[in-house]
Amino acid sequence: MKKIICIVLLFCFSITLSACGNEGSTEFKDFDSTLNDVKSKETELKKVIDDIHLKRLDDLSKTDMTDNNKKEFNELQNKVNSKLIPKLDNYETAAKKLPADSEETKKLKSTYLKSVKEKKAAINNLKNFTDLCNQAVKANEDILDYTKLFEKNRSQVEAHIQKASDAGSTTDVNNFKHKLEQNNKELRNTAEKEADSTDSTKVRQSIETQIMPLIDKQIKDLNKTAITNNYVNDARKNAIEMYYSLQNYYETRKETIDISEQLEKINAKDLPKKGEDLEKFDADFNKEYNNVKEGFN
Repeated sequence: MKKIICIVLLFCFSITLSACGNEGSTEFKDFDSTLNDVKSKETELKKVIDDIHLKRLDDLSKTDMTDNNKKEFNELQNKVNSKLIPKLDNYETAAKKLPADSEETKKLKSTYLKSVKEKKAAINNLKNFTDLCNQAVKANEDILDYTKLFEKNRSQVEAHIQKASDAGSTTDVNNFKHKLEQNNKELRNTAEKEADSTDSTKVRQSIETQIMPLIDKQIKDLNKTAITNNYVNDARKNAIEMYYSLQNYYETRKETIDISEQLEKINAKDLPKKGEDLEKFDADFNKEYNNVKEGFN
């Protein structure tokens, strides 16, 4: 009787183990089937990376920015944002829907989502790099524009002063010229303190705590200056506009410092330039996946 019971129990136990094995195999097949769909999304993602020709980033980021280069950089940025990022989102969404009902598939999904997270971080670094490069281009163009505007207003100041001198307004002219000369001397001395500094923090602090407050003060002083001659008054208006250009120049200068600091945090060599560059993130998953797959074969 005991032998019969023992045989029956062993038989039941073997049936239970067999059922569990079949269930695990089914869950893995479901996971594997969905994984194929996810990988098709990744294939689309890789194709977009290849189609964008991101390898050009290496050349563009090392050369002076011409109009043609600027246009190409802008096109790269647009393609990354409008084509690559949506494909990345689709891929990530599909990966998160991987079924995970057994311990094996739960671990596999966790490992795979980790690789997706790393791919996303790499592509976001790529996006940030192209965005920052274009911001740097725009900021440098703005600096050039503010410099030109400063020079334009300076020329107009000189022209109005000359007209006032020709009209015989000696007192107004001399007082105004003296004030401008003093202002320029103060600004030059203040700006030169950190002009050659390679410490971006010190340069930023100098702009915020010394240069900008000084320009504000000089604008207020000019507004309070008593002037009777119309030409000198026009010169004052242009001088104030000149100082506003300086303010914008230094504000944008701070912006370029911020952009440079952010760019320094990104290693351009590590950015994915080809679809196959994403494959290195799959190493852990592939190893784990193959081990689980062999267990069900």
